[in-house]
Amino acid sequence: MTIKNEYLRMGKFIYTACQHGGDTSDVYKWMADDLGVALPSGGDRLPERELLYTAFLAKHDSDDEFQANHERFVHALKCRKA
Repeated sequence: MTIKNEYLRMGKFIYTACQHGGDTSDVYKWMADDLGVALPSGGDRLPERELLYTAFLAKHDSDDEFQANHERFVHALKCRKA
């Protein structure tokens, strides 16, 4: 996967979170839960964020897997708003 595709995929999650009243912390929590790891402390610090992104993108490498996970994320955000 190219760097451009990685940024596009993560941007899709961040944009979606913002559309539904969330922020990047919701994306970090989603990725950590999906990976079954603890949410790194330190909030928006680059090394922890990059580790989550890298592992998450590796787990959902195919377009279909990524899209299915994104749809679950959207559903979770919508349920939270309801």
